[in-house]
Amino acid sequence: MKPAAALERLRATPELARLAAALGEAAPDAFLVGGLLRDAVLERAPGASLDVDLAVKSGAKALAARAARALGGTAFLLHEETRVWRVAVPAGKAGRALQIDVGEFQGPDIDADLRRRDFTINALAAPLLLGDDARFLDPCGGLPDAAKKILRLAGPRALSEDPLRVLRAFRLAATLGLRIEPKTLAAARAARGLLSSCSGERVRVELLGILSVPAAPGLELMDKAGVLTAVFPELEPSRRCALAYYGKGGVLRHSLDCVARMDRLLAGLEEIYPRHAERLRAHLAGGLGGAERHAALLRLAVLLHDVSKPECAKRIGGRLRFFGHDAKGAERVEAILRRLRFSGDEIAMSRAAVLHHLRPGNLAAGGRLSDKAIFRFFRDLGPHGVDLLLLCWADHASYLKPAALERLL
Repeated sequence: MKPAAALERLRATPELARLAAALGEAAPDAFLVGGLLRDAVLERAPGASLDVDLAVKSGAKALAARAARALGGTAFLLHEETRVWRVAVPAGKAGRALQIDVGEFQGPDIDADLRRRDFTINALAAPLLLGDDARFLDPCGGLPDAAKKILRLAGPRALSEDPLRVLRAFRLAATLGLRIEPKTLAAARAARGLLSSCSGERVRVELLGILSVPAAPGLELMDKAGVLTAVFPELEPSRRCALAYYGKGGVLRHSLDCVARMDRLLAGLEEIYPRHAERLRAHLAGGLGGAERHAALLRLAVLLHDVSKPECAKRIGGRLRFFGHDAKGAERVEAILRRLRFSGDEIAMSRAAVLHHLRPGNLAAGGRLSDKAIFRFFRDLGPHGVDLLLLCWADHASYLKPAALERLL
């Protein structure tokens, strides 16, 4: 979207008009920054809640308190170090719910603040009072990058100042449909080792964003940049395991293929399971934080389901076997998810899926299933039974080339 059209779209947003009316006199020099502007330029529709970031020279606390009083919300300190205050305004008759983050300039002025941000498309600003003469501030070239759907670092110190931005690059590319430009990709590769300094909670948030959409292309790109195994060093041995069986990339290649098949399954439930699609979607929506997060966890489980094949690999009678990789893998996956601060329920689902991922295939190999066997399966797996079956579909489908799978479907 052209800048003028994006500004007009922002002017037409009633919640922004309410905010400007509430703060205009107190903050004549306040700037809109961040994702709201980026999404307007990229022509992305806002969700049920409108997230607004404001940057001011000083007085963030007082401005947040004023916004909370005027709009009927609650203000609280979000980040003490960066002096960011958040105002939460519930939805009402006048519009959507609002989440307003008010922060003070990181630098002497708005230009310096923008140059310290992560990517050029996030380094845009516009005055809160969007008069007819309002213009975008764009010191880093974010507008032309947005027009070309390119993700580029805003400055040379962006990754060293916050290494989590390495992972955020792949999350933004995956969720916004952007292409990471070559120098930014090379910088992410060079800085990938710094990710170990980031907290598990922050890594988890970015990772779930990548996995919340069809994830195989993003994970492939992460692997080519060396970032995937910086996040999951446990997967690196998989790359050199069972090359004769899986081809170049070994078990890791198989795991990435499994994620691609999970993407296909989740996008095509009505086609693949027409009689059960409605109930499967209800299952995904009904637990583990909703459908998007549940789908992300399924993609994560299928990525990690064979993590322990390398340590369990043995050649027996001329055949490569992986006895015990399911039980050992369940322990390893639990440790990984604890490191990334996943919840107990999320760990339980992933552990169960990895521990039992051989079971449906073993049952099917015995011929027609008895009612008793089916009962025992769901008795043992409980709420994780359906998730396990979805994972096993992706696992088994990965042994078919995409064209062969489509012909079969």
